[in-house]
Amino acid sequence: MARLFTEHGIAFESLYVASVGAAQWPNESLGCPESGTYYDTSDAPYTGNIYVLSNGSQSWEYHSNHDDSIVVRCDEITRVSPPTVNLANEADLHNASEVTLMRRDSDTGNFVVRRVMTEADMQRLIDIFDLETDLSPAPGCDSVFRLDFVTRSGSSEVEFICAEDYSAFDIFWNGLHGYAPIIGYIIGPYLIGDPVPTLPTATP
Repeated sequence: MARLFTEHGIAFESLYVASVGAAQWPNESLGCPESGTYYDTSDAPYTGNIYVLSNGSQSWEYHSNHDDSIVVRCDEITRVSPPTVNLANEADLHNASEVTLMRRDSDTGNFVVRRVMTEADMQRLIDIFDLETDLSPAPGCDSVFRLDFVTRSGSSEVEFICAEDYSAFDIFWNGLHGYAPIIGYIIGPYLIGDPVPTLPTATP
């Protein structure tokens, strides 16, 4: 909200809450997706609130999560122009029967099998990629990992993480580029051993 003052010169004392309403969204973007970014869908629907601030002549809409720890304003989000692409549809991921996590061998430069992923994790990945988003042309980079989906139409490959920048969760598909930080939480257990087991629920 500080941008209202720094960028638009709106005096804080002139602002008031014009409306507040409950809302829910299908992913972590809270209805304000950033261009080319994929979000977690595992806890959908994501609940929160929509606040509208006003100074009497203008208004600004803010979206928050359930405890107001994350607040975003959609018109502050970076977006590029369409066209958009739904990776899950275009790569036929909805018909995938298996997905394998691959890792690039630093000595040979070739991808080698790290581990076949569970069906549940495969579905979680598909749900994340099932989003209309505007991907940009892919920059050159040596990707570290690859997801190989076995589909009815053949193999669909999604590469991710540039060796040059491990901190950014870049993804690459069919010459296009986006971001999917949430994938790190899904593949993490496969890099240190078996997937984290589901503990049984204690009974009295």
